[in-house]
Amino acid sequence: MKRQVTGALRRSVLLVAAVLAASLVAADPAQAITNGQPDGNQHPNVGLMVVNFGSGPEPFCTGTLIAPTRFLTAAHCIAILQQFGGETIGVTFDPRTFDPSRPVVPAVKTEVDSAFGQDQGDFHDLAVITLQRPAPAAPAVLPAAGLLGQLAAKGGLRGQQFTNVGYGAIGIAHGGGKPILILDFMRRFATPPFMALRNTVLLLLMNTHATGQGGNCIYDSGSPVFLNTGGRDVLVAVVSLKADQACVANGFNYRLDTPSARAFLGKFVPLP
Repeated sequence: MKRQVTGALRRSVLLVAAVLAASLVAADPAQAITNGQPDGNQHPNVGLMVVNFGSGPEPFCTGTLIAPTRFLTAAHCIAILQQFGGETIGVTFDPRTFDPSRPVVPAVKTEVDSAFGQDQGDFHDLAVITLQRPAPAAPAVLPAAGLLGQLAAKGGLRGQQFTNVGYGAIGIAHGGGKPILILDFMRRFATPPFMALRNTVLLLLMNTHATGQGGNCIYDSGSPVFLNTGGRDVLVAVVSLKADQACVANGFNYRLDTPSARAFLGKFVPLP
């Protein structure tokens, strides 16, 4: 069932905005898949964080399994929990609409890139949740060092479509008052096209009217950006920021093929 942002969900959205504004002062958090398609079992290693701010289990950020017990998400998601006294209960990999009564894989530890919020030129927006037991999916494939830069230098990203996968807002309703997020917390995917590549950021075009593809929006922070290369999906970036509240401009995705990202990831998994 589709629902509006109310109660605990509204609090979560406000907390995300507050923490990100304080730490990065750059844009609003990017957190959902708009104009996408139900994912089903196409990306079983993409999961939804289940957290508790004091009123019971609720959905939060998205992330990706990168090892049997390691779940990668955005650092600002964990910062929100730490700043406002919330806790990570665990992760669900269920593609269906979120149901707090369903079991989750429990979390035992969270670790944030220590440089997060310290460098305006590099967000370091990465965090890893360690799970109590192996998750029921094969981990995602991480990129080789400099993969996106190498492809861009050869013109290989021009016209390329990427795949966003996540849970959250599927659109924004406008009707006389404040815009309303439409949520059902089902895992979805969209295929936004390449826009630009920066030192640590991959920009994707999310204007559905221009591309017909959709992209990320509210409630998808930490979600994966996949690129199909060599016949397999490679996890090349993590959704970090978005440029506008209406989710119609471009998505800022933190690259995983850079030296700084690899320095953090290498603490948890072997890198290609």
